[in-house]
Amino acid sequence: MLLSLVMVSACVKEPTLDAHKDWQDSSQLQVIDSWGFHGRMLIRSDEVVNANIIWRHGSQRDELSLFGLLGLGKKKIIVDSNGISLDEGSGKQVRSQNVDEFIAQKLGFLVPITALRRWVLGQPLSGAALTKIDGGFEQLGWLIMPSRYRLTSFGMLPHKLKVSKNNIKLILIIDRWEKNNGSDYQ
Repeated sequence: MLLSLVMVSACVKEPTLDAHKDWQDSSQLQVIDSWGFHGRMLIRSDEVVNANIIWRHGSQRDELSLFGLLGLGKKKIIVDSNGISLDEGSGKQVRSQNVDEFIAQKLGFLVPITALRRWVLGQPLSGAALTKIDGGFEQLGWLIMPSRYRLTSFGMLPHKLKVSKNNIKLILIIDRWEKNNGSDYQ
């Protein structure tokens, strides 16, 4: 009997929702200005980029750490009011004032980091036109499909995010959301 109970409990998964219909009206998510997550990222275009990601967002600064298996090839990206800086693991930083252009130059294609700050929460970027579609929305020419919502300390947030435009596809799997307690990551 005990063995059967253990086997059944091992099969129980954390509950997720396939669609979160209240994103348009949710005021709770609008006030999240400091958050972080640990997850995995896949970007497909002419090239494929696959990495683990830790993203910490504060009201004045974003810090993204990208790394491969066993922490190899770690890159650190910082976005703040001065623009963007990239450390590819050598300690030497490359800086630019134009965040999205810099990312496009380094990756070979555009990934809209400034908009992803909102999209990763399953929310559209405020002030930009959007079209609601079943399971997501279109904004800035991108198709955004948040899914597998989970209950977090912030409320319901996506576990998976698909973002695509033309031949570019970005998939984020968020393994763990964390609170930043209102301070910026330094």
